[in-house]
Amino acid sequence: MENDILHINSKFYWASLILIILVLSFSCSSTKYVAEGDYLLASTKINIEGSSDIDKEDLESSLRQKPNKKVFGLRFYLMVYNSINQDKEKLREEKRKVKDAERNAKRKAKGKKPKDRFYITRWLSNLGEEPVIYDEFASEKSISNMYSYLKAQSYYDAEIEFLKSIKNKKISTTYNIKTGDAWVIKNIEYDILDPLVKELVTLDSENSLVGVGKNFNTDVLQSERERIVRMMKSNGYYYFTINNVHFFADTTKNKHEVDLKITLRKSFAEDDIYNSEGFTYQTIRNINIYTDYDPKQAANNAEEYMASFKSQTIDGINLFYKNKLQLKPSVIFQSCFLNLGDRYNIVNVEKTHSHLANLKQFKIINIKLNASEDVFLDSQKERFLDVNIYLTPLKRQNYSLELEGNNTSGNIGMGGAITYNNKNIAKRAQMFSAKAMLSFQTLKAEENTERLKFFNTLEYGFDLGVHIPRLLVPFWDNYEFSKNHIPKTHVTMSLNYQQRPDYTRYIAKSAFGYVWKGGKNNYITHMVNPIELYSVKILDFNPEFQKQIENLYIKYSYQDQLLSVISYNFIFNNQSLTKSRDFSYLWLNLETSGNLPYLAYKGLNIEPVDGSYKFLGLEFAQYAKIDLDYRYYQVFDEKHSLVYRGFVGVGFPYGNSTSGLPFIKKYFVGGANDLRAWRVRSIGPGTYSNPNRNYDQIGDMKFVFNLEYRFPIISLVNGAVFLDAGNIWAVDKNDNRAGALFNLYRFYNEIAIGTGLGARLDLSFFVIRFDFGIPIHDPSLAQGDRWLSAFKDFKLRNFTMNFGIGYPF
Repeated sequence: MENDILHINSKFYWASLILIILVLSFSCSSTKYVAEGDYLLASTKINIEGSSDIDKEDLESSLRQKPNKKVFGLRFYLMVYNSINQDKEKLREEKRKVKDAERNAKRKAKGKKPKDRFYITRWLSNLGEEPVIYDEFASEKSISNMYSYLKAQSYYDAEIEFLKSIKNKKISTTYNIKTGDAWVIKNIEYDILDPLVKELVTLDSENSLVGVGKNFNTDVLQSERERIVRMMKSNGYYYFTINNVHFFADTTKNKHEVDLKITLRKSFAEDDIYNSEGFTYQTIRNINIYTDYDPKQAANNAEEYMASFKSQTIDGINLFYKNKLQLKPSVIFQSCFLNLGDRYNIVNVEKTHSHLANLKQFKIINIKLNASEDVFLDSQKERFLDVNIYLTPLKRQNYSLELEGNNTSGNIGMGGAITYNNKNIAKRAQMFSAKAMLSFQTLKAEENTERLKFFNTLEYGFDLGVHIPRLLVPFWDNYEFSKNHIPKTHVTMSLNYQQRPDYTRYIAKSAFGYVWKGGKNNYITHMVNPIELYSVKILDFNPEFQKQIENLYIKYSYQDQLLSVISYNFIFNNQSLTKSRDFSYLWLNLETSGNLPYLAYKGLNIEPVDGSYKFLGLEFAQYAKIDLDYRYYQVFDEKHSLVYRGFVGVGFPYGNSTSGLPFIKKYFVGGANDLRAWRVRSIGPGTYSNPNRNYDQIGDMKFVFNLEYRFPIISLVNGAVFLDAGNIWAVDKNDNRAGALFNLYRFYNEIAIGTGLGARLDLSFFVIRFDFGIPIHDPSLAQGDRWLSAFKDFKLRNFTMNFGIGYPF
């Protein structure tokens, strides 16, 4: 989405300043509402002496009391709370509640929803945070929690010293921890009577989380119990649970040494029939797939509803459907990893669910496994399961209409799009999509333009696409590959026309490519486009713009061109959707253009025209390009995180390219997603300073580094503080813009640096983002003026506001 950039006016500056002064003036005493005899918990420290294995953050989670939250070193929420006279506010609230009740009674009589009035003091009280009063019992409970944690980590001899320091109705607490020596596993013995189970566990022992010489960690033992259960469930033992895994520790022989016995046996619960069956494996006897299942109708009259299905059996699998099958059986079977006669395997159940969901055909996918009637009657160890897969379909076709208003780089615009999707072409889960879009914008062409033609920029276009859930590769039956790698084939076409004050151009694109998953847990995505064709045509130039770039090498980037691209993308993303944990994201792009037609023209001994080969009168571009984007998300908890991001990319024209890297493949910086202290495309390349900054600044190489700390503010509003650094450069020596070329010995002095604050409104389904950035180091200025003074230049008119949807990275 385009980035909206506005300059903050002085009214906002003074309003913000007055609000800050008011808050600070009324909250000079943090103990204002601390009663006599009570103490404000000012700080809590944890010092650890001994083992480096102990996680300080885990110990901090054991604390039953923590000081009031800080924002940029200040207890902002406590300050807001203290800015209100709480005694008077309580009296006001009692009166307000009576009035609100009377008002809402009248609203209810009119059929309206209850609604309380807004009061600034009520809002500030809710925003604020009451002072955390020291509680002796909470400290004792914190110590008890810490001891429990340390013992779980194998430190049974740990000692905790608790200290208090009181000053001016404030108390600071310190927990000094001596871990002592860890208890270590000396011997491991398995006690398993069932020979088949014993063989499984023995073969899998190399994956065990516990081992001789490792700490006797009860948290690890619990993880090992869960690992064994999953291993058993992956080998047919459907009813095996954690109640079948027991640990016995002998600590009597030597100090700090543990002899561990791991026992797998029936549950101690006598009435637990399923757990008593944990040592019998189950085989799949029947597979029933219901392709048009409606859970609401089934709930009303299950027996009659289920009897209304038609059915057919293919390769022993029973398909149940209404009227006629909406998907070809082969499409469903390709996503099913459960086979008749196979042992139950929880991994195959999960893969079946994941692959069926990836077809994008079903609203609800429910896989149920039921014991066959003879499961408890047969005296043999083998038992049977029936698999029932209930699929509730999505609507096959849908339309959507999008309307939007925007303010891109200070330019007002509006637009709309209509989209049509058919999710199931030819009953093969092939998706067809068509999108038409139209937008208008007011865009300045020159810095000194006095009068602007309203909506002087017009853009329209369309996209067509077919997405097939398998690889279309000649002479290769990739059925097994498709079952394991969730592949897709994409065929797309698009046309985009844009009429700007500077120039008018259109871009036609067609592409054919593949996408598939790889790696453990499908963390890796591969994308290959063997065919990606572009036709770029410039129809008209604004004379002023043409004059501006006439003597610059970049004018060749605005020529008509053909691109025949081959590209490969590699994506790694190990983010967990169920756990708050650190994760990484890596994107690698490799692409090249023009090599095949260049070799063909050379092989046919065709002479170049004006120094380059042409097709249909257009020069085809020849270049190589590589991009690398790495992000690391350090997650402290669900609301607090620190994000590191680095991007580097470079493109080299060669061979048939006499006009440099194509314009649509050039790099730019600035805007809401990288250097937020500058307008989009307004900085660089290098130290180049364009007297007319309304023209796009583009380059052949890009480097960006971002650091962003994210934290909660109130309710749905989150905050961020960020640091951005980077720039673009030219690598083609023919580029004659002053200071634009990359130089290894001076590029670090040409890095643009900005910082700022952000606010994000998190509405779950999307995030509305505002970022306020200010330059710290501007390479486009003279050598001695690049670093901005904190006192001279830190003015709100130097801030840039960026608006965006979603996080920047």
